[in-house]
Amino acid sequence: MRLFGQSIIAAALFGGAFIGLAAKADTAVERGLKVVREHCTRCHVVPGINPYGGIGSTPSFSAMKWLDDWAYRFEIFYILPPHPSLVRIEGVSEPRSDALPAFSKEIILTLEDVDDILAFVKTLKTPE
Repeated sequence: MRLFGQSIIAAALFGGAFIGLAAKADTAVERGLKVVREHCTRCHVVPGINPYGGIGSTPSFSAMKWLDDWAYRFEIFYILPPHPSLVRIEGVSEPRSDALPAFSKEIILTLEDVDDILAFVKTLKTPE
């Protein structure tokens, strides 16, 4: 919020030259949506994106939000099977082992991508 206020002041003082700062401050959800749409919908049903997609045995994002520890699971998803055979986090994950099956092209993400995914998932309604 502080960045947003500073951006408004800077925009007023410098004719809008810094208005992009405010836009960047609020894009984690949008970036998360993009990552989820590009990579997660291969296996998971995600509300509002692919209601009839995913793999039947894979939990939907809505189903996972039923779990008490859903946020933690999204924070560490890349170490939970089967993700280590598919996903690598730059600077965190070891290179994919030849012993792990590779069903598709490896997905390479950053820790910021993981945070953005979580920001997006937080916007999804918890099932009632």
